[in-house]
Amino acid sequence: MNINLFESIRIFIEIVESGSLTQAAENLQIHRPAVTKALQLLEQHSGTRLLQRTTRRISLTPDGEAFYRRSKPLLAQADELLESFGADRAIHGQLRVDMPIAFAALRVIPNLPDFYLQHPEIDIVLSSSDRRRDMLRDGLDCVLRVGELDDGDYIARKVGDIKITTCASPAWLAQHGTPETLDDLHQHQAINWVNNNSRQIHPWTFTTPEGIAEIKLPGKLVVDNSEAYIAAGLAGLGLMQGMNLFLQPYIDRGLLVEVLPDYRSPDRKLSLLYPHRHLSRKVRVFTEWLESLV
Repeated sequence: MNINLFESIRIFIEIVESGSLTQAAENLQIHRPAVTKALQLLEQHSGTRLLQRTTRRISLTPDGEAFYRRSKPLLAQADELLESFGADRAIHGQLRVDMPIAFAALRVIPNLPDFYLQHPEIDIVLSSSDRRRDMLRDGLDCVLRVGELDDGDYIARKVGDIKITTCASPAWLAQHGTPETLDDLHQHQAINWVNNNSRQIHPWTFTTPEGIAEIKLPGKLVVDNSEAYIAAGLAGLGLMQGMNLFLQPYIDRGLLVEVLPDYRSPDRKLSLLYPHRHLSRKVRVFTEWLESLV
């Protein structure tokens, strides 16, 4: 491949992921005219318009969308090939990752200084959401997710297991009593969590001598992100069931109280997703570091 064409593809991907030619030039530390020229060269070689450009925004054409989705993994493979011949060199570059809000705030970000000590030449662009993301369209190298995974065009690697805890605020328990059995749950309201993709409310799950029990509890509030979920629990709006790693700090401070300790919920799988089989060194070392945190 012509080196100018190779670099043009890299610049095109940066334009798509940064959202503008100006921002792409800034991110790549090159002049804006060089970005424009690279795009023109790529459109000339491909024989099609890849971007629609106005004074305010850019958007992918259908051909541009297809070109981006196919060129992104190819470029990653090329980078991985070059990296494989420099295994002794420090890993460098930008890593774009998305993960649940609570996991980012409570587990990853507080430990990032340690990661940067090990890999000082990696820069991380971290987005936090509890929604499914299109990795290629959003320019992500990897996505961290908790629970069962939907079918999708990605590779999944298990990172660990997350403990699930059932709890409520002291005020809620003082008013409604503390449940001792699963049957007692029907005297309570739940703060329910909705799956952003299916729009279905997550059932509550418990381990019993007979196996896994799924219970649908009534509730006056349904939320779709961890920050709102914590706020609702602290406000005394009902029972809650979620990842222990973000509930335990509130339990330790007496702001929440664990209930039904004899009816544990099954652990949920923590998985790292990436869009193609060729795992870059950046993603590999980040995955290994995440495994040490779980």
